[in-house]
Amino acid sequence: MNTNQSSVARPRRRAGSGVGAQLLADLRQWVHEQRFALWVTAGFVAINLCWWLFYAVQHKSLPYAELSTTLGAFDLARLLPSLVLTRGVLQLIVEAVLILCVLCVAEPRMGAMRTTLVSLGSAAIGIGGGLLLCAGISTLFGDRALTSQIVFSLSPVTLVAGALMASTAFSYALWRHRVRLIGYTAVLVVILYGGNPGDYCTLIAAVAGQLIGTAIAGRPHESERWHWQYSSSREKRRILGAIGFVLALGPVVTATSRIHAGPLTSLAWIMGPGSVHSSRLAACLNGEASLGCFQQNSFAAGLFPGDVVRSVLCVLVMLTLAWGVMLGRRAAAVASIVFYVLTALTAVVYYLIVPIRSFLAPADGDASTALPPGTLLTCAVNVLVPLIYAIALGVALRNFSVRTHRRTLSLSVTVLIVTLLVCLTVYLVFSFTHAQDFVPHPDARMLFEDLPARLLPAGYLAATSLTFAPATALASVIYQGVGMVFWLVLLVVSLAWLRSSIDYDHAAHEQAETLVEHGGESMSFMATWEGNEYWLSPTGRSAVAYRVLNHIALTTTGPFGDPEEWFSDLDDFSRFCSDHTWAPVFYAVHEEQKDYLQEQGWHSIMVGEEMLIDPQAWKTTGKKWQDVRTAINKAKREGIVDVMTTFDEAPADVQSQIEGISEQWSQGKALPEMKFTLGGVEELKDPRVKILYAIDGDGVVQAVTSWLPTWRGGHVIGWTLDFMRYNHGSYNGIMEFLIARMAQRMHDWGEAHPDEQVQFVSLSAAPLSGLQHSSDATSDDTSNIDGTTVLQHSLALVADLLEPAYGFKSLYRFKLKFQPIQRPVYICYRDSALLPNLAIAIIRAYLPSLTFREALGMLSSFKPKDDALASADSPSSAPAASSAPSPASAPSD
Repeated sequence: MNTNQSSVARPRRRAGSGVGAQLLADLRQWVHEQRFALWVTAGFVAINLCWWLFYAVQHKSLPYAELSTTLGAFDLARLLPSLVLTRGVLQLIVEAVLILCVLCVAEPRMGAMRTTLVSLGSAAIGIGGGLLLCAGISTLFGDRALTSQIVFSLSPVTLVAGALMASTAFSYALWRHRVRLIGYTAVLVVILYGGNPGDYCTLIAAVAGQLIGTAIAGRPHESERWHWQYSSSREKRRILGAIGFVLALGPVVTATSRIHAGPLTSLAWIMGPGSVHSSRLAACLNGEASLGCFQQNSFAAGLFPGDVVRSVLCVLVMLTLAWGVMLGRRAAAVASIVFYVLTALTAVVYYLIVPIRSFLAPADGDASTALPPGTLLTCAVNVLVPLIYAIALGVALRNFSVRTHRRTLSLSVTVLIVTLLVCLTVYLVFSFTHAQDFVPHPDARMLFEDLPARLLPAGYLAATSLTFAPATALASVIYQGVGMVFWLVLLVVSLAWLRSSIDYDHAAHEQAETLVEHGGESMSFMATWEGNEYWLSPTGRSAVAYRVLNHIALTTTGPFGDPEEWFSDLDDFSRFCSDHTWAPVFYAVHEEQKDYLQEQGWHSIMVGEEMLIDPQAWKTTGKKWQDVRTAINKAKREGIVDVMTTFDEAPADVQSQIEGISEQWSQGKALPEMKFTLGGVEELKDPRVKILYAIDGDGVVQAVTSWLPTWRGGHVIGWTLDFMRYNHGSYNGIMEFLIARMAQRMHDWGEAHPDEQVQFVSLSAAPLSGLQHSSDATSDDTSNIDGTTVLQHSLALVADLLEPAYGFKSLYRFKLKFQPIQRPVYICYRDSALLPNLAIAIIRAYLPSLTFREALGMLSSFKPKDDALASADSPSSAPAASSAPSPASAPSD
């Protein structure tokens, strides 16, 4: 045989250990492994609760002012307690969760002592270096006097940020780059839009922790050079998408921050709390310098509710485009380029060409033409940030390969342009014809200068002020509404771009039909079934069948076609998935391909064991074969014979009975018929598929099986069991009879045709049957950091939920009666962060039409006790009502 026939010894299962007990054991193991993180977090919470209780008992208010200081009157003794004390319940909860998560990541990799020392050391470096950096930046922007008056405190996150970044030096490349990207992005967005000096301390603490961790860890586990499986194009999209999220969420950070002194704060002021005070604004314009002046100047550009709504819609559009960039959508990337280039141009116009003082010039016309202090530097920051992002997107545009339907794209662009023109026309025509509805009455110059302000979010116009305002209700609706309509249409268009993509090449299905006859493994024929998409190798001699679920490209077994290309197909298909922003997952692959992928850094889980029979060595002598011999002898006594044919060649009456048996089996089930690697009536109608059915003397079909062919070099080398249904009136053992007859037929064929021997008869594997026991877990590390064991036990729970309807476990035990060679099959994935998403994708693949009502029926039918297993082991485990193997659809997992 060409297949791997090594028997896999199954570890003994502890009595009474169910899936629920296994999950509880996983939880206890996690608590034991993370006891350091749990104790530290508990101590942090206890300190805050005691602090609050101490002042509550004395009926005193908490001295929050004692936890802060300023750069001008710096007091380290007041600053340090803010590393462990919080200002409220919400902050306590958020900080405690962050501390727990960080320590759960850091401590298993570095140990408790190293984690503690790195945390304290990097925090000390971060406080000193961060405050110096903040002072330097404020001097650069010319607002040192203002910054020195900002009251600030530290965050408990500063205490653990260094440990998190240090732990990345002990991680593999994927997690190392991912944690650093997300960590630094989160800190930078807070700094750029908030400007709290304490945030600078967190940034420097993170950098210091990374340097310390690198020095301690030494050489990384693998080269820093990106491997193909961590595609550079995929990482570019991920980074650019993350930056897009940062720019989009900036206004939200500004709105929730207690400090508003970040370099990009002026981009988001309209989202912040407060209101304009005309007297306060006048004082600011007369030269007074204080933090509140920035706020008053900014609010002057957004006095109306429509401006706030317009800004919110803008944020939603930016988030949508950022998500599209991360998914590799070319339309989202191009739209982002246009958006941010226009943002940069607008900043130039409103900071330099039409500065704030020219808008608010006194009536005598003696306004100074000099730009306000710091305007050039502020303009540079607000121009360069979106411009650099747009340029980066343009340079990386070739990495965005997911294109939108031409019709959808042209229609949406047309709608957007028409909407823009209509909004501008309505606003200008109304303003010219109803100038009396505005105060003061605007002239043509004023209207055209104000035109961009009707469309752009008010936050982008922080350095401008109003030149006129609506005085009537109708004027206010037009004044505020045109911008809202435009941004609402743009949001709808952006969502349409994300939902529409070019259809994949369905003509590849015909080529896949041909390739599967050139070469494949025991389950490759399932690749021809409906619902699969196809990737073809560059030579066109091999292919991979897959379906995209939850942004996961879940393959239907491994490559097929030319066997010499199969290993290279694993690499090339993974690149293809990365180009389409999918995560490749190879489902139901065998040990050779699993070993190859593991050498490339992939993870794996055994999801089942394929049962193989060698027809050349087939025999039914010995005590172990008693059940099979009994079934064969009973069929002879009942006058039942087996017939091998195809569905099309079977008599019409037999076809009708087969369809009726299948429908009878489906009725009354809590769940619909399963798909993916489980065939039904439609799949057995393929003329290349053989059906073997049992029929009695009265012409009644008692049971039916279907067998999928496997080709190698143009010849059929094996048959794989797929469809397996029985008539409720048939006798116990009918399935044993049919499977034994198939093996005997292939044995006889091999003796009659030595040059065309069938090398194997596969009984396939029950889905998720390899996930029954905790000892089956194949985690990639002993501490289960990646959560592989928990995923296996969670999927085992799903298998238990499905057991009453499909009998996977009983089917597994049933197949053992044929003394098969057990060949494990695996699911291989490269990113352990996808485990929850992967579990959902597998369930969706098997149950694509599952409804909420059917899911409730599944839960109501769940029985924790393995009653069916006992019957499966009994000599009469055939299609009786209580027997699970026969009524279950034989899986082709």
